[in-house]
Amino acid sequence: MSTRTLVSPDISRRFDVLRTLLVIFVVGVHAEKGLQAYYKEIPDALRAVLIVVNHNIFRLCVPVFFFISGYLFYLTYKPTLDAYRKMVLKKTRTILFPYLLFNAITIALILIFNKAPYMGDINGLRAEGILKYLLGVYRFPAVYPLWFLRDLWVYFLLAPVFFFVIEEIPRLGVLLFWAVWMFVPQQGLAVELSGAFFFYTGGMLARTGVDLDAARRYTWLGLLLGLAALAAVSWVEYFKGYPPYYHMFYRHDMIFGTLALWLLTGYPWLGRSKFLLELSGVSFFVYLTHEPVLSYLIYGTRYIFHPTSGTWVGIGYMALLMGVTFALCTGLGLLLARYAPAVYAVATGARRR
Repeated sequence: MSTRTLVSPDISRRFDVLRTLLVIFVVGVHAEKGLQAYYKEIPDALRAVLIVVNHNIFRLCVPVFFFISGYLFYLTYKPTLDAYRKMVLKKTRTILFPYLLFNAITIALILIFNKAPYMGDINGLRAEGILKYLLGVYRFPAVYPLWFLRDLWVYFLLAPVFFFVIEEIPRLGVLLFWAVWMFVPQQGLAVELSGAFFFYTGGMLARTGVDLDAARRYTWLGLLLGLAALAAVSWVEYFKGYPPYYHMFYRHDMIFGTLALWLLTGYPWLGRSKFLLELSGVSFFVYLTHEPVLSYLIYGTRYIFHPTSGTWVGIGYMALLMGVTFALCTGLGLLLARYAPAVYAVATGARRR
């Protein structure tokens, strides 16, 4: 049975919209590198934009993706050894293989050209070794945004553990994983603890049959909570930097922001966006390929113009990087899906557009 048949058409459509929107957010998070490459000093107004948009709104891509992954996965989860074996094989093909493939391609670029701009160079590769760059063990992989796939694959391997907690203490489990995320030091761990919280929460809601639209009547309250959390963490970062208590503000901003973003998809202007829906099928390919495309565009900028100062110049430059990167990767994905479907399938772990 298809997982999508277990959710309403409206919920399924909103998931598809989020697939595209969140990939745009991913590109937006990393577009800030363009300013880091050319700006000697960030104007205060531009810094405020970066804090609100790039450091908080765009970064909702990670928790929302983990939440959706956990929710859809546990809708059809079967706690049997045979089902687990098949699941691991499938997730290895659809998640781990693309992860290794695109890391290997970037490592090859470094070996051939001595560097991949703003991603890594031959000296770092020799110092840490190809295996660390390929697997991303205790460091970011060669294609640093793909760390999400590494963690997601690990959480799928731990599916029986999450399932046991869901069955025994479903709601208390949310508090448990929240506490782990909040109070267990992240340093030295191989995976991101926030992923465990959101993956578990999505799975718990799926297994307990909670209606994802149950909070629709409280949309304005959810949006106000999201805005309040965003305002609080933005104020702390802008005026205080990163004090010890910053992470508490940031992590709760991710929680309330996830809720607010989901509630926003209940509005037709977002939840039924034709543009976002039409491109959802190629969104995974865009995610896989936006780096090193984005970094090469940043590197190539120096041959055209030098965005070195100004708030509006910085905003425009980031928007340009996002638009061109998204357009190039989307166009390549659509071309491969149509004219070289076998190549597209291999690149995306046997996915079809």
